[in-house]
This record gives sequence, C-alpha cells and structure tokens, in this order.
Amino acid sequence: MIAFGVANIVIFFDFIAFLTQNSLFMIKFAYSTDIHMTTIPIPQLRVPWIFFDLDDTIWNFSQNSTLSLAKLYEISPILRKLFRNPREFIEIYHVHNANLWNLFSKGEVSTKQLKVERWRRTLATRQFEVLTAVCEELDSTYLDILAKSTLPVEGAHDLLSQLQKRAMIAVISNGFSDTQYKKITYSGLWKFITRVVVSEELGINKPNRAIFDYALAETGATGSHLYVGDHPETDILGAMKAGWHTIWINHKAENFPLTDAELIRQGIDPALMLAEVSSLKQAYPAINSYLNSLR
Repeated sequence: MIAFGVANIVIFFDFIAFLTQNSLFMIKFAYSTDIHMTTIPIPQLRVPWIFFDLDDTIWNFSQNSTLSLAKLYEISPILRKLFRNPREFIEIYHVHNANLWNLFSKGEVSTKQLKVERWRRTLATRQFEVLTAVCEELDSTYLDILAKSTLPVEGAHDLLSQLQKRAMIAVISNGFSDTQYKKITYSGLWKFITRVVVSEELGINKPNRAIFDYALAETGATGSHLYVGDHPETDILGAMKAGWHTIWINHKAENFPLTDAELIRQGIDPALMLAEVSSLKQAYPAINSYLNSLR
C-alpha cells in the first residue's frame, strides 16, 4: 500500500484544479532569447477562448518600433549619412513599411520582398541605390532590436491578468514567427497566453478566413468566438467575415471601411462588432459582458 503525504495530496488536487480550469495547458520554457512551447493536450472542457491581435493591441508596436528605429539610426553609418536626423528617417520608413505591409496582407508581396523593399524604398528617397545584402542586414538588425523591446500596450497586463481567471487567451498575428514570439517573451505577455498563431508559420495572413479557422482548430475552441484587434480590415472585418464577434480598439479614431448596409449586403451581421473603443483599457466591460453572456 502506498502512503501519500499531506504535501503530495495537496499538490495532486492543485494539479486537478488547474486542469479543470484549462482545456489544455502549455509548458513554456524561456531561455536565451527564445521561447519554446510544448503543448500537452488535455480532454476539452467548455472553457471560453478570447483571441487577440498582438501589434498595437496588446504589444505596443508604435512606440517600440519608433524607439528601435531610432537605435538603428544611431548605429548605422548609412542611415546617419543619408538622413539628417532619426525623425526624418523614421517618418519616411513608416510610409514605405505601411504600404508594403498592406500589400503583404493581400498576398501581393512575399516575406522576403517586404523585408528588403522597405529598406530599399526608404533609401531610394535619397537617390541611394543599395545592395540587397545591405537591406537584409538593416532588416535583421532592426528586427533583433524590435523583438527585445518590452513595452506592452497600456493596461495589457492588467486586462489579461483579469481575463486569465475566466478564459483561455490566444494570439493571432500577422508577422514573422521568430520576432513575434520574442516580443511576447520579452514583454512578459507570455504569462497570459496559451496559444500563438503567426501568419508566417502558415503562409496565410489576416484577413484571410483560413487563419481564423486554423486558430479554432488549433485551440479546440467551440461555440461563439471573440477577437480583439486594432486594424479595421485585417483584424475586425477579417474576423467578422469568419463569423466571429469582435471588439475594435480604434486608437486612431478611424472610420470603419464598411457601413452596416454594406456589411449586410456581404452577408455579414453588423452586430458581430460588440464594441468600438479608443483604448485597450476601455475594452474590458465589453469583454466581460461577452463572457457573462456565455453562462
């Protein structure tokens, strides 16, 4: 007969309690500069999932990118030679980067083209023809600095900490796998996130419905689904077309690309957008209301 000590019994029941709160769990090993995740499947329980975009939804891409580009300017002889100051360089870079990401989201340029052309076009504004190898070096250095940046969106840790008590949290992100995982690691967001789906791993970008369908299969999420994001087309419209509820973090006070009438003509229920808010902090009441509706 095996005798169990009190400590062992407590640990056992703590473990069982943990499993009943999570439909699956993930062991996260964070070491060196990478995060390695091993997923252990657990029989699915009816635990709600909330899906988030990463950049400028819970991880502060705008500030982290600006700071990273300023650091790149300071260490790059080419950039210091061609641009009078970091601000001038950053403004021009952002224009070309945004245009190329728009094309990338539509599948009109490849990952390699994006990584090279954003630098080539930026430097071309100074009548400077640059070798592909130089663009690749600039991109690699920039992404390394960016990935180690730590600023989350204001309120992200508090919000995710609260939601973690009631739901499983996943991320669906357009981006480069290595960079996105490092962002999550260095910012401390990994403590709250159970699943990460990155477009580069699938070769599918938001707003393509396939990436949302894949996220459901990957998580085993059932019932209704909620996606929280900041981009009106790739995040919100993409998720709504997949039949998901959404909350739009409208930082920039933009107009939504389609009216309710236009959504209906496309077979999309406008009521799928549960809320439009100006900051992540303001999203909690809507998320909380959504979770209450699932009881």
